[in-house]
Amino acid sequence: MMGVKKKLTALIEWRRQIFKPLILQIPNSEWLYMLKEETRNSLMIEGIFASENDLEAALTGKYKASDEVLNYFKTARLFYNLALEYSMTGERPFGTTLVRSAHRLLFENMIDPRKLGDFRHGAIVITGAKIKPPVFDLDDWIRLWLEYVQYAYEKHEVQEATARTHVLFECIHPFEDGNGRIGRILTNFFLIYYGYLNVTIKGVENEDRDRYIKALERAEKGLRDLLKESPKNLSVQMIDERMSEEDTEDLAELVARALIESYDRQICWFFAKDLVPAEEFAKKINKTTDAVRKMIERKTLIATKPKGRWMVYPKLPSES
Repeated sequence: MMGVKKKLTALIEWRRQIFKPLILQIPNSEWLYMLKEETRNSLMIEGIFASENDLEAALTGKYKASDEVLNYFKTARLFYNLALEYSMTGERPFGTTLVRSAHRLLFENMIDPRKLGDFRHGAIVITGAKIKPPVFDLDDWIRLWLEYVQYAYEKHEVQEATARTHVLFECIHPFEDGNGRIGRILTNFFLIYYGYLNVTIKGVENEDRDRYIKALERAEKGLRDLLKESPKNLSVQMIDERMSEEDTEDLAELVARALIESYDRQICWFFAKDLVPAEEFAKKINKTTDAVRKMIERKTLIATKPKGRWMVYPKLPSES
């Protein structure tokens, strides 16, 4: 039997092939909705509440000053458009300027301008975490991280590569503040660059936030001793060997399910006229409605539930 990991990969790649020709046609309203939800969730992971008024101001541009909500929204929007441009042109975005720019935009007009884009100087403590980020050579650590991003996406399936690169960035923790937000924005930047959709890591509900934090903590196990070493003595292969799929399993699955959710929303939006009620689709494939609902639950069908009724994208993986 196919393992959970391979099943999730197959479900992601099926959706990716359906949506690949449409990615440049995502309407502005859908794009902004995705950014709005990501902004709300990513900030809540950090304990920053984004009200509907704050989010609406960011969406419409009717803001009076920079704040966490506006700056996250603007940074994500710019970076994801940039990632798409890099992906289409084939140019390579693997310089520390990319990482510094994310910090600069995220904290524009909020901190001392001299600290914008500046890697921290000295040690930092992550409250409640077992990991101890490196104290020195942050430029070298980020250069190594960027090399590892390229290596991981060449070697691993998308959710595994994303989990590994994300946890490594969070373990390096290169800035005094904003590392979680910047890490999630950069995670989506590289997902888009490598031909996937950006995802929303859920954080509004405590349960979702706790699941994400625990997944990160489990994934970092193999990196705890490695961070005591000099990045100049390490290679991407050495980093990869320290991480195990057993430790990154939870984080990779979280990424996979977030990717599936992103694709399902977009596919159902683009093919809204083709969707059929679950009951009708059940008759088409000679199954019960309950069986179809279980297929939806297992994500072997693409579906949406507007107004309380399941509507199904009327193709199975083998038909697409």
